[in-house]
Amino acid sequence: MSDRTEQLKELFLKISSNTKVVEKQATLHGDLKGSEEIERKLLVVVSDMSKRYNIQTKLTPEQLATVVRLFYKGLSDTEIAEELEDRALNKTVSRARIKLHLFRESDLKPPFEKQEFVKLNDAGLSVKEMSERLGVAPSTISEYKNIFECQEAAEKDGFTKRFEEIISDQDVSERMVTHISKDGLQDTMDTDYETAEA
Repeated sequence: MSDRTEQLKELFLKISSNTKVVEKQATLHGDLKGSEEIERKLLVVVSDMSKRYNIQTKLTPEQLATVVRLFYKGLSDTEIAEELEDRALNKTVSRARIKLHLFRESDLKPPFEKQEFVKLNDAGLSVKEMSERLGVAPSTISEYKNIFECQEAAEKDGFTKRFEEIISDQDVSERMVTHISKDGLQDTMDTDYETAEA
């Protein structure tokens, strides 16, 4: 084996060995604002919301906190249900998400004119009457009535802002972990490569 090959082999072994140390550092740093802390903070807000709005769902408070976290990670309701280990919970997740004032763009696009809905609702028409006027199923009227009520409540309270502040803390933490991991590995590679070249 040539001296050059031996140097490259030693360099590879050093990098591999040091990478484990960098990953350990990242894990330790992440624990300062790790997922458990994030879940705990989200759970507090979820509990406050549940009490204020008397949220009824078969999901546990811990599962609701997970719904919030994964919603902000961009997962669909089906993907969130899968993370909760039951794909059949996708509708339950969707309804709970609305109650937690977390809306997707598709939630706010009813198959009817919203202004007409508001006009009929303010006039005191029943769900059945509104259904006949707007030409959609009563269940659709009930669904969007709930969505609009939750949307209106969300504009008045500060729960969504509290969620976003917690998630923002998590994003900053994760970016710092990633930064440390990449820089730590790069420093190791640069130092060891210079040693090998010397």
